[in-house]
Amino acid sequence: MLPADEIKGVLAFLREAERLKSVIRSGYTSTGRPESTAEHTWRLCLMAMLLADGLGDINVARLLKICIVHDLGEALHGDVPAVAQVEGDDRAARERAD
Repeated sequence: MLPADEIKGVLAFLREAERLKSVIRSGYTSTGRPESTAEHTWRLCLMAMLLADGLGDINVARLLKICIVHDLGEALHGDVPAVAQVEGDDRAARERAD
């Protein structure tokens, strides 16, 4: 069993990650509704899982972990659409820090 302080840290992290359900992305669902980052991540994970066998010698668990965490920073800073990204805005460093 994890120590109480580690459990508190995990729960705090999960509360922050849950914010992804409310972060609206610049993309839309197939019905035309704005998509949340959590929805985007779920679909990306599903796609990776379904297509993994065709990707050759790949560690599927690692691929899914990358898919799950790749947009976690959006819980803190929101989605920055590709067309709004500016070279030299330190976005990459900020995402690594997040």
